Amino acid sequence: MAARRLGLVDVIAIGVNAIVGSGVFSLPDDMQRSMGGFSPLSYLLCALVLIPVALCFAELSSQSDKNGGPYIYARRAFGARVGFIVGWACYLNAFISFAANATQFIEFAGLGQSALFRPAVISTVVALGAINYVGIRPGAFVVNLMTVGKLVAIIAFAAVALMSLDPSRLGGALPHGTAGVANGVYLALFPLQGFEVVPVPAGETDNPRRNVPIATVGSLVFAALLFVVVQTAIVGAYPMVAADSATPLVDAARYLGPTLGLLVLVGSIVSVGGFTAGSALGTPRYGQAMAEDGELPAAMGRVHPRYGTPHVAIIVTTLLTAILGALFTYRELVTFSNVTVVFQYAVTCIAVPVLRRRATEGEKASGFRVPFGLVIPAIGAIGSLSLLYGADWKELGLAAGGIALGFAVRTISTRVVSSPSS
Repeated sequence: MAARRLGLVDVIAIGVNAIVGSGVFSLPDDMQRSMGGFSPLSYLLCALVLIPVALCFAELSSQSDKNGGPYIYARRAFGARVGFIVGWACYLNAFISFAANATQFIEFAGLGQSALFRPAVISTVVALGAINYVGIRPGAFVVNLMTVGKLVAIIAFAAVALMSLDPSRLGGALPHGTAGVANGVYLALFPLQGFEVVPVPAGETDNPRRNVPIATVGSLVFAALLFVVVQTAIVGAYPMVAADSATPLVDAARYLGPTLGLLVLVGSIVSVGGFTAGSALGTPRYGQAMAEDGELPAAMGRVHPRYGTPHVAIIVTTLLTAILGALFTYRELVTFSNVTVVFQYAVTCIAVPVLRRRATEGEKASGFRVPFGLVIPAIGAIGSLSLLYGADWKELGLAAGGIALGFAVRTISTRVVSSPSS
């Protein structure tokens, strides 16, 4: 009997679930301080930059005969060294996002001002690592339930807030000029990340030439429009939206009514909790994949004989995530994540013409092809790098340090592998 494959609805749900995480609940106040009454446009502008990137992901994934991602595309196009850099950036971004969402999960649970905050973050990460170590993973029903739960909470908030909308709060002067716009668009990158997850199971998807491109771009467009509506609603209905808060959407919902506040609070916990659990499940697989290619210590690729899980990769990932969660705030982790994901996006776009040329020299690729020649890949690469205008030097320095750490690990790993056994 043939294995059940993913249909269009399945892969769209994967994208929406991956995109709608903590950002829409946690960053509306930052958006407002950056762009004022124009803050809803931050999502739209960021989505316009990311759609060409999503199309490039769709093309490369639909031409692959196996599950893939930026690591595979870069390795095929530019060789092992560049492939490692991108793979390490994927791994780095994955456990940074894991740490960020674990931190925000504890904030939503009400321990943000407690002395137990950092211990609770570490305990959450360790508990999820332990669950994944023994092979317990959420079923499809639970994942779908979490997706529906968070969307219901977000849409309910938007519906109620739009009925109290004061249009005079929209538009107006830009608080920080073009620099504020750049920062707002850069902040929107974190909530809009996740569409790149859709192409990963391309090898298990029905009609990937059609379904993967539609789902990759469709999930991004859906999430961007949803976030624009939510940001418009909170700006127009909640006069204190610019106040610094770890839970601005929950605060706005409570302002509009206690029942709505409770619904959005539960929705935020479900959303961030589900995203965090998904990160705990998927993140170690980046380390495992690179270990299997000889780029990281071979132990990272080991599979537990009883549980069938990459247990060493899970332990390493859990340790790294716990350290980040103990040292950094949610917003610091968000901006750090943005820098690493931009690099992945740019390299994937640049890989498109390289792999196209390689296909024309041999057998022509049969998958989806982005129209207009090199225009869209070029726009995607330039647009991705332009997002870094909103970053500061500290964030860029941390990202560079993270990449340098990866090179050090790779150098040690390859030397150990190449050295003669004693």
